[in-house]
Amino acid sequence: MKRLAITVHLWLGLTLGALWAVQGLTGAALVFHREIERWANPARAGSEGPMASADALLAAAGAAGGGPVLRLGIAEARGDLLVAAVAAPGGERDVFLDAATARAVDSRVALPDAPGGGATASFLYDLHENLLAGDTGHLIVGLSGGVLVSSLLLGLWIGWPRLWRGVANWRAWRSRPQQLYGWHRLAGLTAGAALVVLVPAGMAMVFGKELRAALPGLVPFESAYRPAPLPAGATPRWIPAQAALERAQARFPGAGFVRLTPPTATAPVYSIRLHQPGEVRAWSGVTTVTVDGQSGALLAAYDPLTAPLANRLLDAAFSIHGGEIAGIAGRLLTLLAGLSLPMFYVTGVWLWWTKRARRPRPALA
Repeated sequence: MKRLAITVHLWLGLTLGALWAVQGLTGAALVFHREIERWANPARAGSEGPMASADALLAAAGAAGGGPVLRLGIAEARGDLLVAAVAAPGGERDVFLDAATARAVDSRVALPDAPGGGATASFLYDLHENLLAGDTGHLIVGLSGGVLVSSLLLGLWIGWPRLWRGVANWRAWRSRPQQLYGWHRLAGLTAGAALVVLVPAGMAMVFGKELRAALPGLVPFESAYRPAPLPAGATPRWIPAQAALERAQARFPGAGFVRLTPPTATAPVYSIRLHQPGEVRAWSGVTTVTVDGQSGALLAAYDPLTAPLANRLLDAAFSIHGGEIAGIAGRLLTLLAGLSLPMFYVTGVWLWWTKRARRPRPALA
């Protein structure tokens, strides 16, 4: 049975290993990309102090970007820098604002896959999430994740229990094949345990839309509020954005600001995301309040701390996949686990080629 498992594990790695290596490298590169972006762009620096009013921030972003603001949110964990997506005449732009002063500090063409990030981060996100191939690539990444988990479990089973003994005894690895196999096995039996958690969390993110549509019919699940559009020809008068934000914060006192989406004719509500203490996510909370854009009435409030289990599991996928659920140690572990995938591929292919080259060839007649 284990011989079959070894064969399957080998050929999964040889055929899909390059794809998994790319996923691992790009994922590792994205673990600390927000910190890298802040360091690489010193102009994008916020000042200390409470956040300016939402209306002042929206006005400043619209003036700097040359169009209406589609959404406004914190760029990263510190919250002193905001990024607004603006529907500018030449295409959507990202405008960066000092949260305390509402001063625009930077502006650039929007890169939708990495809000708050630069061109490199956007390219890496696109490659990591969909292989630069849109919905088709998205599906390939999600399905390949399931195959990767199967291969990892096979590898862990192959190495249990005999091969676990002496797994780090590198002094005994004398020949090149022994060294290749030893490092491949050591990385697999250590990083593999982390990857069988990280990869399914990534799959939950890939198929999040489909899961949220299917789960309500299967288990207790709280679906997102969906507002009805305004009647054709209606001329709405929106309440101030700051009033809507204060309404949301009154519902969840002590929660920090994450994102505000202004109302439109098709969605005539303020959608406001907050971060409560105790949420699984470290900073980009999923507490959501929906406020009527005209009356200011509170229409819906999603509390991830009391939501059904299925909601909480989906909410946790982002934090698990990026490692932030375990703080800096978890993010470092995620970084190393991502780097292990190209190591698996290189050592696996090298070992296979070495063994293949050493096989005796049949004599010619």
